Amino acid sequence: MPETMRMDHAITYGYRSAGPFHPPAIDGFHSHLQYEIYYFHEGICTYIIGEHSYHLRPGDVLLMHGRTLHRPHPEPDHPYVRSTLHFDPTLLHEYIRTEHIGGLLLPFEQSGNRRISLSREEQPELEQLLAQLAVLPLEEQGKVSFRFILKLCELLSMLASRCHEEQTDSSRAGKELYVQHVLDYIETRYMHEITLEQIAEHLHLSRAYITSLFKEWTGMTIFKYLYHRRISQARLLLHYQRELSITEISRLSGFKQLPHFSRVFKEIVGCSPESYRSRPSSAPTVQSY
Repeated sequence: MPETMRMDHAITYGYRSAGPFHPPAIDGFHSHLQYEIYYFHEGICTYIIGEHSYHLRPGDVLLMHGRTLHRPHPEPDHPYVRSTLHFDPTLLHEYIRTEHIGGLLLPFEQSGNRRISLSREEQPELEQLLAQLAVLPLEEQGKVSFRFILKLCELLSMLASRCHEEQTDSSRAGKELYVQHVLDYIETRYMHEITLEQIAEHLHLSRAYITSLFKEWTGMTIFKYLYHRRISQARLLLHYQRELSITEISRLSGFKQLPHFSRVFKEIVGCSPESYRSRPSSAPTVQSY
């Protein structure tokens, strides 16, 4: 039975969530301050984390530090079963000796975001840990349960050990690799003018093929992703560099004309850049995707 538990957003756990995916704001892209462990049980899904794209298989684990924009793209006519655990890494300092924490969190802090592909033989051990977490109380005496934290540390220890064995870039091949190259190209050049011709020439592929392939794997067009990446940068600049004018932020985010920037910003975020800058800052709500 799927179960979701939360404790003031310090820990949120959704076990074997099987409901349909309903994209939140910004067309499904989201970010958060917590670290995230995502386990893919069943379905057909491509997951985008920043400039990286992963075509998931059952038994895949995603480790994310959360701050990078990310979103799943599950096939709507197939089951989408996943377990997601978000946790504030500072929680461990309240329960675990400091010298033991570094190794547990190393996969998040060293790599930032990564995929681990578990073999059929490895999957039962991790799935058993996820099931055990689902039956433990999340809260005891007004605090996060010590038993839950201990089981979480057992899960983190297993994943940290497995990270040493996992090969990342070498495991990508074929179509997935082409999509990855497009994402890499956008990540390094989104602040400049980008055309489909440039991308196709860079990959030595036709415009039609790369356009169709990207839409197939990510669920959006190349330019839709490009605009989301630019608006993501604009949001950071609006929040952290308040001395910059809206015109400067538009240019630094890759938009040549201010009206175009304002229109795209409002379509994606739901308000104008000026209104967004005047909002009081708040931590995003964590949801299971």
